[in-house]
Amino acid sequence: MNILFWQWHAFMQNGMENALKKLNIEYRIFNYQLSDWEHDTAFVEKLEKELEQGAFDAVISVNYCPLVSAVCQNHHLRYIAWVYDSPVHIRDLSSLHNSCNKIYFFDRGQVEKYKKQGYGTVFHLPLAADETVWEFQDYLQPSGCDVAFVGQLYKSDYNYLMAPLPQYYRGMMDGMLAAQGQVYGAYLLDEMITKPLMEKLNEFYQKASKNAKRVMKAELEYACACEVTGRERFTALSLLAGRYNVHLYSGDRNNQIEGIKSNGYVDYYTQMPSVFKNAKINLNISLKTIRTGIPLRVFDVLSCGGFLITNYQEELTEYFEPGVDLVVYEDVRDLVLKTDYYLKHEEERKAIAQNGHRKVRELCTFEGRMRQMLEL
Repeated sequence: MNILFWQWHAFMQNGMENALKKLNIEYRIFNYQLSDWEHDTAFVEKLEKELEQGAFDAVISVNYCPLVSAVCQNHHLRYIAWVYDSPVHIRDLSSLHNSCNKIYFFDRGQVEKYKKQGYGTVFHLPLAADETVWEFQDYLQPSGCDVAFVGQLYKSDYNYLMAPLPQYYRGMMDGMLAAQGQVYGAYLLDEMITKPLMEKLNEFYQKASKNAKRVMKAELEYACACEVTGRERFTALSLLAGRYNVHLYSGDRNNQIEGIKSNGYVDYYTQMPSVFKNAKINLNISLKTIRTGIPLRVFDVLSCGGFLITNYQEELTEYFEPGVDLVVYEDVRDLVLKTDYYLKHEEERKAIAQNGHRKVRELCTFEGRMRQMLEL
């Protein structure tokens, strides 16, 4: 087997490349950072030239690109994509039907949704961990870190989208957000934001401005999911910062959470691992669009030997035992209580971190996942 591995500024690629080496699979790296995932003539031309230079059996990539799919379809060549984003970040989904595709999503719920819509090229494959890819450097984070959170605070377009709406519909949308915020392990926004509701909302958008573009369901749904997630992260960090030494590592500028230590962005490979390893407790608060799957952050923390408290996701219990390999919180109040408990029980906390580290090394390797992906 000979593979062309298109790489861009993405996570997981180092682990995937290590796995290809372990599996003795020939591959060639093609580096290109896209400006537009659906329109980039220069990219298509360079990809065509790469394919002319070798007899490849497949093209693989992290996340799905319609441009790659179109080229592979023309060449009658298999295109394998492993998606860690939720939702998939393209506007036009029609290319998912291309017969060359084999698209693996980490979120089983997302796969089920696409299959119901008639896409036969989508499959489920959880994400993975490879501790050998981390460059453990002695990153100097501020001392005494009780709780660390690495990620966005999600400044969404929700308020902008609500501004033209009458109070009744704003209240309706806020009610939907409140319902989604109370539920873990189920995604409600997809069913609550119906086509008739979108038609009604777009009437108000058109009345507010004759030049207003129609708002798509996916656009509003994503804005709502980001808003719910942002509110949960803000609330959780605010409550914890009033009790413990909480450190936020994010490219987002934050001046609203009193008492939190904002440390800015940390590099994924060289700095983030030390944050996870050195913090007493690491948090994962998943984006609400993830229906059932285990986010990459869970694998990142555990593969670095960090202790993790995470929200519930349906697929978590297929690989990890709550209270043994990691800790799952039921709501923000439960998160605060469990944070307090595990900060006071160091030996138990360390034992759980060790169990989680051992579990990802045994069951969640890139080598194992790539065997499934390439059907070896």
